[in-house]
Amino acid sequence: MFGKTCVVFTVVLAGLVFCTAVGAQQSQEKASGSKIYVGIFDSRALAMAYYRSEPFNRKINEMKAECEKAKAQGDEKRVKELETEGPALQELAHKQGFSTWPVDNILEKIKEKIPEIAKEANVDIIISKWTIAYQRSEIEFVDVTDLMVKLFNPDEETLKLVKEIQKQKPIPLEEIEGHQCK
Repeated sequence: MFGKTCVVFTVVLAGLVFCTAVGAQQSQEKASGSKIYVGIFDSRALAMAYYRSEPFNRKINEMKAECEKAKAQGDEKRVKELETEGPALQELAHKQGFSTWPVDNILEKIKEKIPEIAKEANVDIIISKWTIAYQRSEIEFVDVTDLMVKLFNPDEETLKLVKEIQKQKPIPLEEIEGHQCK
């Protein structure tokens, strides 16, 4: 009986040692050179696709209708709110569409689809290309801009604008701050 128990104990112990060694080797490989795949996107292209999309146009039309209704009802407070909200939204669209302003409000609209994009592109993480301060040589970037833009069902004209904006350097934020569209 003692002999069988000793053999079983030895086999289990050997298995634990083997698993620990394999796990340590995998961790060491990960730390010393395994590739990490990072999906990057041009936030300006995403902004361009969103602000030219049907859902955004619907939102603008709803705001205009609400403003007309508030005017007809004499609700000056709501009229002022909407008349302030419109230009603020326009300024945000300019900052996001032509500079590197964060697009968190847009990402919120597609957040449930982002894991699918990561899976399709085989990336471990997705970030805006404007936030990269450093990268190791083991990092491989995969541009997922087109996959993200596609979520807004862009028409041909929007796709052309998206491609063009990606060829341009972003306008520095300090130049676009407070710029009003005429």
